[in-house]
Amino acid sequence: MDLSLFDQVEQISQHTLAIDAASLYKALEKVKDRREKKGTRYPLAFVLTLIMLGKMAGQREIAGIIHWVKLREKELRRLLNWPKSFPTYDVYTRVLTHCDHHEIAKAIAQVILNARSVEQCGEEPSRLLAQQVHGEENLIHTAVDGKVMRGTLKHDRDDQPPVHLLTFYECESGIVLDQFSVKKRE
Repeated sequence: MDLSLFDQVEQISQHTLAIDAASLYKALEKVKDRREKKGTRYPLAFVLTLIMLGKMAGQREIAGIIHWVKLREKELRRLLNWPKSFPTYDVYTRVLTHCDHHEIAKAIAQVILNARSVEQCGEEPSRLLAQQVHGEENLIHTAVDGKVMRGTLKHDRDDQPPVHLLTFYECESGIVLDQFSVKKRE
């Protein structure tokens, strides 16, 4: 299974951003678990955190993520306070098929924005961090961009219209917050 959803954005900033595994886990706890409760052994946030840590380490496929996790089991147990066994290939794929990628992207974007605000402000209070303390919504500058997918124009058949994609992204980092196709370009 290819995890290209998270590879869609070209990285604008080339410097490393420190993201705590626990803060990633906490943000991913907000993603709704759509799996059936029967037989669920692993919390959704745990599996998604492992996937994201593997992705941030450069792994592009589930098999690579599983191998990466296996090599770091001891450290991951300590970081995530996880006493049990780790998920198998089937668990990862089942979790990914039952998740809303929009919710995941939103949670990850929030973690990155929080990490960037801490990096930029350090110990100094900022308007962004103060809003979080008081429970207010953060203002995120976003933009919308529409594109027609290459190869979908000038179809011979009328039942194959061109594919138009609409993307919402955070301006400063270029993080895609949401992307979907629209039926007809207006």
